[in-house]
Formats: sequence, C-alpha cells, structure tokens
Amino acid sequence: MKDFFYKYWYLFYILFFLLLGILIYALFWEPNLDSYNKKINDLNQRLIECENRVIIDTTAVDQKIIDCDATVKSGGQGITENIHDLGNKKGKVIVEFDMNRIPDELIVYLDDKVVTSTNGLVSGRGYVEFNFDPTTSKSCKIVVQAPQENTEWQYLVNCPK
Repeated sequence: MKDFFYKYWYLFYILFFLLLGILIYALFWEPNLDSYNKKINDLNQRLIECENRVIIDTTAVDQKIIDCDATVKSGGQGITENIHDLGNKKGKVIVEFDMNRIPDELIVYLDDKVVTSTNGLVSGRGYVEFNFDPTTSKSCKIVVQAPQENTEWQYLVNCPK
C-alpha cells in the first residue's frame, strides 16, 4: 500500500484540486429559479383569489325584507342572508355588529356588489359603514358567514343619516 502512495502521489493533487473546484463552483452557483418563482407567485395569487371568494347560499327561497333600525339576531352556523329596506333618504348607513366570542364575517351588498365588509372573520363588537343613494337602490343585502358551531351574532342596520 505504501508503494501505491509513493508511486501515484500526483493523483492526490489532481483529486484535491478537483474537489476544491467543485467546492468553489457550489459556493458561487446561482440556480435559475425564475420558472419556480413564477409558479409560486401564480399559486399565491390563486390562493388569495380563493380566500376572497364569497360563497353565497342561493338555496334561500323566502326572504322577507327587514326595515332599517331593526336588530337581526343570530342565525347560527352557516350563511344567513337578509334584505334590508333603507328607505328614500340619501346618506351614510352604519351597520353595527356583535359577533361575540366566535368569529364570523359580515358582508354588505348593494345591487349585488360588495360595498363593505368586515374583511374576514371577526369577533366582538364593531361597525361597517357605506354611503347610500336611493336613486340607484332601495335596499341592501347583508350576508353573515358563520363557519363554526355554537356561534352567536347580531347586527343592526341603521337608517341613512
């Protein structure tokens, strides 16, 4: 074995410089990840769009119209949709809500367009507001999305002021 090392000593230098070259290449190597970054950004955008998508229960058949300045009590878990008559007065409408401890989401629609919302699940008391013009619509639709069991909530749609 000793003879091998003495006879082929130059192979160790070749091996040493080869490994040193691979190490230097590995330290300075910058892979082109543009295609992967594009796929990741695309998936992130699709996830954001999916999170912002509003699921509306279209199975409700009988919807009675509720006057403004009337408190609506909890419909429990699921999606609750109510139509509120806002009258003929132009002004700011304030929707006060109390989602208690279990978070829920409140969304307000005018002419099937979202005008305001809680921007996701919230708990506790709060309010949202929007401007109302009776020349374009006479009512608004309030959707409460309550995904968890044992949830309780209530809200009050104040008449325009």
